Amino acid sequence: MKYIAITACPTGIAHTYMAAEKLEAAAKAAGAEIKVETQGSIGAENVLTAEDVAAADAVVIAADKEVDLDRFIGKRVLSRSVSEGIEHPEKLLEEAKSAPILAAKRGGGTEASVVGAKPQNIVYTALMSGVSAMIPFVVAGGIFIALALGLGGTTSTSGISVEPGSFWDNLNQVGTAAFALFIPVLAGFIAQAIADRPGLAVGMIAGLLCNKNGVVASIQYLSTGEGDSQTFLNTGFLGAIVVGFIAGYGDVLGFTVNVESASGTPAGTVTATLG
Repeated sequence: MKYIAITACPTGIAHTYMAAEKLEAAAKAAGAEIKVETQGSIGAENVLTAEDVAAADAVVIAADKEVDLDRFIGKRVLSRSVSEGIEHPEKLLEEAKSAPILAAKRGGGTEASVVGAKPQNIVYTALMSGVSAMIPFVVAGGIFIALALGLGGTTSTSGISVEPGSFWDNLNQVGTAAFALFIPVLAGFIAQAIADRPGLAVGMIAGLLCNKNGVVASIQYLSTGEGDSQTFLNTGFLGAIVVGFIAGYGDVLGFTVNVESASGTPAGTVTATLG
C-alpha cells in the first residue's frame, strides 16, 4: 500500500511536523510506504511530485488550513484535522483505504468538500494565520533592539539609551520599525485568511491606523489634578485583531467603512467590495 499525505497547521511550526512524523511511523509499522509533504511556516517541504501522486493508492490530508486538492483528482482522499494526524495516525491510514474518490466539479477545481472532512474554525484559523505572519517581525525587532541596547546602550536615571546617530541607534531604529510593522501585518493576514487577497490590503491599512494617535477607536482618558490633559492610547495589538476580522468579513460582505479620528476629522474611507 502506498500513501501520500499533506500536513499543515495555521502557524506551520509544530503540529505540521509532529503529524508528519506520526504518519510516517504508523505507515512503517503497518508495512506500507508513505511520503508526507509538510506545508509549514518556511513553505512546502518534501513536495509531492506528479509521479508520487500517480503511484499512490490513497491520500491523507491532515490540515487545519486550506489545501489545494486539484492534483489529487481521481484519488481516494481522506481529509482530517492535523490533531487527528498526531493522535490517531493508524486510524487515518486505515480509513484512507476506503475514502471517497475525489472528483472534479464543473468549471474546474474539485468538489467543495470531501466526505468525512470536518469544517475548520475560521476564527481560530484566521487568528493563527495573523500570528504566524507576525512572529518573524516580533523576533527580528526584539533581537535588533536587544543588541542595540545591550551592546551599545548606556544606563542613566531615565533608563537605557543609545547615542543618537551611532551604529547602535540605527540598529535600534531597525528593531523599532519591525515592531511597528507587526501590527498591520497581524491585521492584514487575519483579513486575508477570511477574504483571501482582497482582504490583505484593507486589513493592513486598518492595522496601520491602529498605531496612529486618535484613529480607529483610540481610548481617550483624562488625567486629573493640575495641568489636566487629554491622552490617546493606541489600540495596538488588540485593535489589530479586531480590525483584521472587521476588514476580512467586511470585504466578504461588501461593507464600506468610514474611519474618523477622535477629533471627528475624517481620516479616510476604506471600501471593500465583493470579489
